[in-house]
Amino acid sequence: MRTAIVDDRPEDRAVLEGLIRARYAERRDPGSDAGGAGECIIDHFDSAEDFLPSFRKGVYDLAFLDIIMDEMNGIELAKKMRELDPHTLIVFQTTSREYAFDAFPVHPFDYLIKPCRQEEVDNVLAEAERALSAGDPEITVMARSELRVPVRTICAAVASGRGVELRLTNAQPLRTSETFRSISEKLEPFPNFLQINRGVIVNMDQVLAPEGNCMKMKDGSLQPVKVNGRGAVMKEFNQYMISRVERWQ
Repeated sequence: MRTAIVDDRPEDRAVLEGLIRARYAERRDPGSDAGGAGECIIDHFDSAEDFLPSFRKGVYDLAFLDIIMDEMNGIELAKKMRELDPHTLIVFQTTSREYAFDAFPVHPFDYLIKPCRQEEVDNVLAEAERALSAGDPEITVMARSELRVPVRTICAAVASGRGVELRLTNAQPLRTSETFRSISEKLEPFPNFLQINRGVIVNMDQVLAPEGNCMKMKDGSLQPVKVNGRGAVMKEFNQYMISRVERWQ
């Protein structure tokens, strides 16, 4: 697992690196030259400006970012990282919990409060390993042929004529020949999808913010929220937002 630590305090970088290495040292098979149960390559940087030139798609699996840094802070850095590679798992570190909702739009994987403890770091690393090994869940849809679509790339599903248009984060919209009910049933197992109107399902991880009677999406579109039942939709959306940062509380 290729990991980056970005923190302008050398002592904090050293502490976190020590905790990470301690976990993998305990898991390593003493009789093997390899990493046994796991290996972690760690690079550390003292600023966002120092890190960005080294960051490219697919280079890092996991990045620990300090939120409070001189010049570019951790949240601004995370936004730039998301533009380059949406798959890197981001863990924010800070001494204060007040930044949870500011950090939410970049969808961090987890948070650590300084000073970090071994148990907390172990838990983050274990969850990261599970996430990285699980692969991307997919749904199968019918367009001109049968296609497999990674669930995380679906921004919204919108009824269109006799089919459904899938608005994707990484490609042009995909027109399917499936019914809205069929697509709805396929997305139902995933808690980040919410039906906000008749014929409109959104990926809540792709919502920038509610705007009037719509949800403003990361792809720039505005998806309308139903008038009757708007309160219930917004309650479910807010509960999901809160659940994403409950560990931060």
